Amino acid sequence: WLYREGLQDSGALPNSEPGESEALQRSTLHVSVSQLDESSVNQISAATGVSVAESCDVACEVGVKILPESKLALLEAALLYERSKLSSIGYCSHGVVMGDWLKVPHSPLAGDGFSFHLPLHRALARSIRCYCSAVVPTQERVQSPDRWWRLPLLDDDDDFASSDVSVSGFIFKQDNLSALVRPTHKSANLRVMWSSGPDCSPPEAQLRRSRSRMMSNLLASTKVIHSLCDHPLRCIAAAQQIDHHMWARNGSSLGGMALNYGSVPLCRSLRDLDLTMVQLSACGFNVGLGSRRVFGLLTNRFSMDGYLCDPDRRVPGNSYVRPGWVKPPRMQDPEHAELLAESFFTTVCIIVSDLPPPPPSSLNDDSVLRHSLRRELLHALAVEPRSHSEAMAAASTAVSRRDESDSGTVGIDGGSSFRAVFTEVLQSIAQQRNQGSRASSGPPLFELKPDSSNEYDPSFYHLRRTEHQHAMDNIARLRKQKLAILSKGTNSDMVLPLVSEPPVCHPRFLPSRLLLHLPPMYAAIRRYLMYALFDGSWLPPPAPEPVKPADTDAIGADAMLTVSFPGSNTSMTARREAYHRATSSMSNVS
Repeated sequence: WLYREGLQDSGALPNSEPGESEALQRSTLHVSVSQLDESSVNQISAATGVSVAESCDVACEVGVKILPESKLALLEAALLYERSKLSSIGYCSHGVVMGDWLKVPHSPLAGDGFSFHLPLHRALARSIRCYCSAVVPTQERVQSPDRWWRLPLLDDDDDFASSDVSVSGFIFKQDNLSALVRPTHKSANLRVMWSSGPDCSPPEAQLRRSRSRMMSNLLASTKVIHSLCDHPLRCIAAAQQIDHHMWARNGSSLGGMALNYGSVPLCRSLRDLDLTMVQLSACGFNVGLGSRRVFGLLTNRFSMDGYLCDPDRRVPGNSYVRPGWVKPPRMQDPEHAELLAESFFTTVCIIVSDLPPPPPSSLNDDSVLRHSLRRELLHALAVEPRSHSEAMAAASTAVSRRDESDSGTVGIDGGSSFRAVFTEVLQSIAQQRNQGSRASSGPPLFELKPDSSNEYDPSFYHLRRTEHQHAMDNIARLRKQKLAILSKGTNSDMVLPLVSEPPVCHPRFLPSRLLLHLPPMYAAIRRYLMYALFDGSWLPPPAPEPVKPADTDAIGADAMLTVSFPGSNTSMTARREAYHRATSSMSNVS
């Protein structure tokens, strides 16, 4: 399910139809010389002696890609252009190479296949989360503030963005991921038709092999980085579509898969790890697409292209094109657009909110465990009161099995155990419910305190839609109680927050919150607010017709109704009738 190189030659998926394998591996790299600067093109042309092609379209689903040397020179010029930009900025983490030119169309609603089974992606996400929870002493944070939060191997610095070039003037540098990917794919994935023919000297043959392998490795690493975000995002979008009954023809089995995918406790091994991969990619660095590309991928995978953006006006180029607003793409059901937009914004809220927590500073530091337990337990009690055992089962979603056991301790030599921390958190945010004189024989129940109602998050991802509806009703009731307690009978006004402050996250994942500050995100919010304001219309309303109000000089006394204005044959009676008609039409417009 990765974008495997050599699919046709290696015999992978032997029982699949050609159309099916094309849908699984479909991706294309588009590079145009108009996107590059003149210096990069001239430098590559002078070094290779070949004129750079105008454009290059590499179909990545084909096992072996054959292209002329002029297109290879164009790809090398694109690499030089990216390297020159990065070297001028001075970033050590350069991001995905040629990420803006890789296009991977995919739409499950249109018939493209996908799978909920992504063991390699989730194994990597589990390893990253485990490393982020490792202890980082305070002294190490102070001594190396710009390095202690980095991921090993994935965030290591390389010299891809440096200005050094080889003697021949070519770029033979690879990023760290290309060096890792190189042994895993075939060396003949990229075949070049050289302009000078097959006969060449041994140094020139070695140079040709180096150029071909370098480009093949870079293309493979680019597709791997894209797949680290794309495939988990496909599962997240498809699960949202299934929850909204857009896949009703697939039966109840698929609905059960989507339910297990996003519900506790299985979501810890499925959807939560997929969210980690999307968050990792949104951060950028060497193995991420960056917030801008991830936002574009989010919009595409939720089928919101043309919907969550600023509306475009059609420019009349000839007499056959009528001026007006460009309509968004038509969907199978008009109601799907609203449901998908809701799922889109919900997913964005989850991506920027529930990030991996910061690492502990020592073995006895249990602040991260306390915060995770508090957040999980608070939302569980916001839905309904729970017994002690039910509350502990709900809180265990936020911890690993080692912390959940009685013997597992957060620290050594008397560190706090999971049960001790859970008891303290439960006492701080909950109170035992008063069952009255007709108390049942069941266990005592704990309910949320009014003081903790402001910490409720309407987009908390471990609660389903129906549970959030119950939680919102309970939170509204608790906030009224809190307001009554604080006001103490006075009529003082108080503002209560709609959502809580986002939790503290690991510094490595903090750049993923740049999704909220992109101009396309502002455009998406404007478009959806316009949709809600104008009664479910994705297009702006037509401009109101200008109404010319009548002359209001004659609104005075009735004695002036028969007076005529100088130079005019219209009496005041006619002007009064015109005024009444104008006000009537204005009221209809309003």
